Amino acid sequence: MRMAAWGHPYLEFPVGEDSAERMADRLGALREAGIDLYFPFVAVAGEHFFASEVLGEPVRDLLSPLMQAARQVGVEVHPIVGLGDLVGAGGGHYEPPAEAGPVPEYALSWACASWGENHERAVLIANEIVEHYRPQGIHLDYSRYPNADVLSSSPCACERCCKARLKWLGKPIPEPQDMLKPGVAFKELQMRTEFVRSFVESMRGLTDHHGVALSAAVRARYYDDALAEGQDWADWCADGLIDICCPMSYTLSFGTFSLWMSRHRRLTGDGQVAWLAGIGLRSSAGELDLPSMERQIRFARRAGADGVCVFSAGAIGEEELALLRDLSQL
Repeated sequence: MRMAAWGHPYLEFPVGEDSAERMADRLGALREAGIDLYFPFVAVAGEHFFASEVLGEPVRDLLSPLMQAARQVGVEVHPIVGLGDLVGAGGGHYEPPAEAGPVPEYALSWACASWGENHERAVLIANEIVEHYRPQGIHLDYSRYPNADVLSSSPCACERCCKARLKWLGKPIPEPQDMLKPGVAFKELQMRTEFVRSFVESMRGLTDHHGVALSAAVRARYYDDALAEGQDWADWCADGLIDICCPMSYTLSFGTFSLWMSRHRRLTGDGQVAWLAGIGLRSSAGELDLPSMERQIRFARRAGADGVCVFSAGAIGEEELALLRDLSQL
């Protein structure tokens, strides 16, 4: 069973503890526990931690020592790139309709997938990372529209989304009563999925060009969240757009987790795309205790997952390392 972890190197390796030697010690411990794939957040909330002509001077360059350490201990690294506020917008952001109520601040900084300039900027950044640091892949996160609960009452009203709707709706923004019509709801989601898919296709072209893998963190609730946000990851898997699919199955409820596993097995399909079940060790859903973590990992394997991806590396302590060492033999 393959094991991976999402990581926050800027938190795991603070200033003064961010040498290649220190990173090799930590990544080596993860590797001994069976984790051989690390997905690092290298750009967060307008700050980035790698050399970039597109983004300018970094806060710190953490990718250089990280890649050196990873190669030393045999861990594969896929730096995270996406929309959201991770890499900054090259064009437009999500905009709420003028008459909408307040929306969360994170949504206002979200690079909207309808802008090709945003795709181009993210691809340029990913290209810099691949050419300069030579990772084994790129990991997509926040590759979608903002959260479904925002979009349900406040669909994006940026210039590009409004222009696209004029072709099929005849007006720039759907009204609440419009979205109650199945046809309108279908066309709105179709529009979002086409824009997001175009972004993923651009990234696939880049990774194919360099001969590296493309992996993705995706929303666990496919029908409730992913599709509403334009993230039709089941189609990505069916069409081979990504190599590794990591649904973020973060929950403290084993019943919910088991339901998601059955759905994800069906949606990822058989064959070309590896499915790593997301394990929310410490996430927005709460914190898993050790027995619950073990139960979820064992069930994911029985459900047919190719492995698991733990969120996040910083939450993995000595007890979790010991457990993962045992489970890695499954």
